[in-house]
Amino acid sequence: MKIRLKLVMYFGILLLFSFGVAGILTSYFLGMALDRLVYSNVDGMNETIAESLDGSSLNELSDTIATVREVTGVEMIVFDENIVQYTTFPMEQPDLTTAWKVSNDFQVYQVRFQDQNYFYTLENIEDSTYQILILRAEEPSPGSDRVYYASFVGILFLVLSVSSVSFITTRTFTKPLRELAEYANRLSPENTPEPRPEFTTMEFNELGSALEKTSIRLHEYHQNEQEFLHNFSHEMKTPLTNIYGYAEAMHFNVLSEEEDKNASLVIMNESEKLKNTINQILLLGRLGSTLQTFVFQKNNVVDVINDAMNGVAIEAKDAGIELRFRNMEEDHYLSCDADKLENVFVNLLSNGIRYAKTAVTITIQDAVDKMIIFVDDDGPGVPESESKKVFERFYTGFKGHTGLGLTIAQSIVEHHQGTICVGRSPDNGARFILRFPKKGTESEAKAEKRKTR
Repeated sequence: MKIRLKLVMYFGILLLFSFGVAGILTSYFLGMALDRLVYSNVDGMNETIAESLDGSSLNELSDTIATVREVTGVEMIVFDENIVQYTTFPMEQPDLTTAWKVSNDFQVYQVRFQDQNYFYTLENIEDSTYQILILRAEEPSPGSDRVYYASFVGILFLVLSVSSVSFITTRTFTKPLRELAEYANRLSPENTPEPRPEFTTMEFNELGSALEKTSIRLHEYHQNEQEFLHNFSHEMKTPLTNIYGYAEAMHFNVLSEEEDKNASLVIMNESEKLKNTINQILLLGRLGSTLQTFVFQKNNVVDVINDAMNGVAIEAKDAGIELRFRNMEEDHYLSCDADKLENVFVNLLSNGIRYAKTAVTITIQDAVDKMIIFVDDDGPGVPESESKKVFERFYTGFKGHTGLGLTIAQSIVEHHQGTICVGRSPDNGARFILRFPKKGTESEAKAEKRKTR
């Protein structure tokens, strides 16, 4: 069901309920007010009639009563010491034992007689011992039907009016939603992001801004993906070309024994590059999967970093870059997945080796509640405009390879509930800062959950 119809339906139900309750309460209190008015009128008019009667003798009294009856149409019964002395009823008279009091304030009673409701009061006639019942044949609330009808018409008018307003209101809300839906449908990673529609309502502008930012990210992601595919094909093509070329030369025996040996070495190195590139892509895919598990144990981070430095030692030697580790002789323990954390430092060291002029330096600062690790190089550094982009998937800067290394590093660090960012090193190169909490790692959180079960 569309939101517009839902709003109208819910608002209509609320209106019906509200006006229904209001109508019932209005009818009740209005009826009470009208009845009180009627009883007051009955009491007041009956007192006026009683005051106009002359009770000097029964004959004179009966003549006056007859005249009053012709003028007012009321029925009267005269009592003297509870004995009926005179009545205007021609045949029989009402059984007063069946009457009931309808107003304590005005002492008004009601009795049913010959399919007619009578309201009466008992009045004293001055200068006599007579008492007179004055009975009026009328409904308790004259004109109440018209009042209730008018109330119903008023409520119906209110329902229609408010329903019209609700339709206009829902249109005001649903029209921007339709425009946002159309805007979202036009978004495509291949197309240049278009400006969002403008609205007078702040929340719709916020939603439009979120869609616009999503569109920009999708477009950038698509461009980075295209760039990655270009770079990846280039990275794959170069070693494959070398492998194929040297393998062909070896197959046709056109190389000397020394050249054949060198060709075998080139094929091995290029194959290793291909394997590393493919492993990075597979690792990134596994890190994004919920099936990927991390094995957290208490490990000496110094040993993890030393293993990573050994893994890139040849690469650093070939590039003429010195690897420095200021905490090599110390012990710094952290609950972590050693294999995956080693991959982080391999990627950061390889990144530093590509850009450094002379050296890449690792420093550990250990505290009670956290561990901070700095990976510095003395290269050109990372421009501030690219400080966040370097961790995006497929983003390759100057001298970059696949654009996956730093993305993998960030994913692994975040699985350790840590953070990684890039800044400026003391030598004006790049500085990668890793922060790991000493408590609250994923393994400890799981262990705490098991305890509370």
